[in-house]
Amino acid sequence: MTAPPEGVLVDVQRRLEGFYGLPAQPPVTEFLIPPGATSEYPGNGSRTLVTENGDGLSIGVLLEPAVLDRLAEGDPRVRLDDRNLDAFCTATEEVSHFVYLVFRAGSDRAVTELELELQGEVDKYLNAVLLLSLQNEGAVSGRLRELLFRRYRLDVRVSEERASRYRAASELAYRYCGWLEHRFLRTARLAELRAHGRRFYRLGQREKLETIARVH
Repeated sequence: MTAPPEGVLVDVQRRLEGFYGLPAQPPVTEFLIPPGATSEYPGNGSRTLVTENGDGLSIGVLLEPAVLDRLAEGDPRVRLDDRNLDAFCTATEEVSHFVYLVFRAGSDRAVTELELELQGEVDKYLNAVLLLSLQNEGAVSGRLRELLFRRYRLDVRVSEERASRYRAASELAYRYCGWLEHRFLRTARLAELRAHGRRFYRLGQREKLETIARVH
């Protein structure tokens, strides 16, 4: 297998921390579970694993070999396109989970699985759209939101409970990111986007759902 593209993962982490005004944490690559050890852990597919350990949490991030290979074969920082978009989004979601869990643990606040999934969906959109904008002279395509939130395929091994939660988070993100696109991205109001994003990031699940319900 190609060597893990550690730079891509750390770049995603630092971009999230900078965008949301979070303190820098140890690189997510220090928490990666070796691909050869996937069978030793519960679940399937790429995933972030959390275990309560006394008063703290133990976190591990597992990315499937195919995801790592695809990122290594085509660096999305150079060119994000149909060949590596799925892998980049998968990796971004797991890095997002890691960053959000560390942030909430540091704030001594609980997080629901739906909330974690929703923030991951928003983060993969923002990371992808900002990269694509840089690579395409500021252009923002509405096709991206459709690809990410309406034309995805769930792994057949995913439980119905997890699939239902993912579909709910995806639909919420589709609506919310459409509003972000119209309100901030198409007019290049990036400072306002960042300020809004930081407020949204720190809301609890109920407040996030209420925010999304209000947007048009």
